[in-house]
Amino acid sequence: MSIRTKVAALALAAAVVALAVEVAGGDPQVATLAVLAAGVAIGELVVLHPQGRAALPLSFAVFTVLVRAGSPVQVVVVVVAAELVASVLRAGPISVRTRAVLFAERCAEAFAAGAVYNLVTTLGRNREELGVVVLALTLAAIAPVVVADLVAYARHREIAPFRARSADLAIVTSGILMAVGYDGIDGDGRLGLWGPILFSIPLIAAWYSFELLASTRRSFEQTVQALAAAPELGGLVREGHADRVAELADSMGRVLDLSSSDLERLRTAALLHHLGAVCLDEPDEGFTLDPVEVAMAGANMLRASEVLAPAGDVVAAEPLLHRPPGVADPPPAALPGMILKVASAYDELTEGDDAHASWAVEALYTGPGYVYDGRVLGALERVLVRRGVLDAR
Repeated sequence: MSIRTKVAALALAAAVVALAVEVAGGDPQVATLAVLAAGVAIGELVVLHPQGRAALPLSFAVFTVLVRAGSPVQVVVVVVAAELVASVLRAGPISVRTRAVLFAERCAEAFAAGAVYNLVTTLGRNREELGVVVLALTLAAIAPVVVADLVAYARHREIAPFRARSADLAIVTSGILMAVGYDGIDGDGRLGLWGPILFSIPLIAAWYSFELLASTRRSFEQTVQALAAAPELGGLVREGHADRVAELADSMGRVLDLSSSDLERLRTAALLHHLGAVCLDEPDEGFTLDPVEVAMAGANMLRASEVLAPAGDVVAAEPLLHRPPGVADPPPAALPGMILKVASAYDELTEGDDAHASWAVEALYTGPGYVYDGRVLGALERVLVRRGVLDAR
C-alpha cells in the first residue's frame, strides 16, 4: 500500500468518526481528538528530509495543536493510539524492535510537548494571555525537536548544525500557527479544526520543497555513483574499491571530528578519486599509471564543476601529501586528503578483505611519518576496532 493510499485511508477514517459523532449527538471533543489522532498518524508517514540532519515528521506540528486541544489524559490516549497505528502502517522492512523503539521515541517527544505546555500555562497567571499562550506554544513546539536531537546525539554523538535547521523552523512555526488558529487567544480568533487545516498549508508546501530537494540530492548521488563505477568497469581498479574507500573515509572523518561539509566532500572525493584514470593513455605493459597524474586529471575534471570542485581539491591533495620532512605549507584539504590516502592504501593492501586488516595496518605504520599521518592512522585503527576486524591495542 502506497503512502498516498494510507494517508487517504486515515483521513477518511477520521472524517467518518467525526461525522458519526455529530450525527449521534455525541461530545464534539471526541470528533476533534479523532481528527487530531489521524493528523498525528498521517504526520508520522509524511516527513521532511532536510540535508545534514535526520528526517522530521510532520506529526511534531500536530503535537502542538493536540496539547492545546485536549487534557493531559486525552493527549496520552490520542498519542499512544495514533503512534500504534503509525507503527503498523510505517513503510519499509522495519523490524518489530525498531518499530517499538520509534514508538517510544515519538511518545516521549509528544509527552515532552505536553509537559512543557502545561508547565508554562500553569505558571502563567492568565492562561489565555497573549504572552503566556505564545511562550507556551513556542516551547511546546520546540520540545519534540529537542528530544529528537538528544536521541540522535545519544546514537551518533553529533548534533545537526544550524545551517540544517530550516526544516525545524518550518515545523515549529507551523505548529504554533495551527494551535493558535485552533483555539485563538483569550477567546478571539478561534477557528476550530479549520485553523490547523488552513495553517498546515505552508507546512505542506515546505514538505513539497524538501521532497524536491531530496530528489535533486538523490540524482546527484546517483550521478556520482555512476562516475565512480567507470574506472572499475574499465578494469582500472578493483571492483567495489570506491565504495569501500568512501565508507571507510567517512568513518575515519567522523572519528577526527570533520564538519558535515568536509565529510560530504571527502565522501565524494573518495568515490571519484580514480576517475582521472579513464582519460589517461593506457600505460605500457608492465607499468602502472602514475598516481599523481591520475589524481591531477581527476581533480581537473571535478574542478570544472562548481559543485564538485571541493571534492577535486581533496583528490588533488591526496598524492601531494608525500612530503619529505621539512616541507611546509601542506596543500589545501590536507586532512581530508590524508584520510583519503590512508583509506585507499588500506583497501589496496587488504584487497577489499578485512581479514588482512592487522598486517595492512602494520604495513601502513612502518611507512615514514611524512607519508601517513599518525592521527589518521590512529583513526583508521579505531574504526577497524569498532568494526571488530582488529583487536584493540
